[in-house]
Amino acid sequence: MTIRDAGVYGLILMQGHGWVGAWDVATPALIRFGQLTRDEFFVSEAAARAGVTIGNPSADDPIVMLKHFGPGNPDLGL
Repeated sequence: MTIRDAGVYGLILMQGHGWVGAWDVATPALIRFGQLTRDEFFVSEAAARAGVTIGNPSADDPIVMLKHFGPGNPDLGL
């Protein structure tokens, strides 16, 4: 699926594996000190407006992510 937003955002993957845009994503079961993970990302305004494609190759493990937006996001309507 492709998701479009009006502003920048960060996302944290809570469950699943697949890809977000050109990046592989996965939720680790265990993280060791100094180990890099693939579960936190920043999406620029240009990428958010163009649309970010999210893919999940699994038939039974959903991708669950939390997106967090800054206070200047036009979609907030404040």
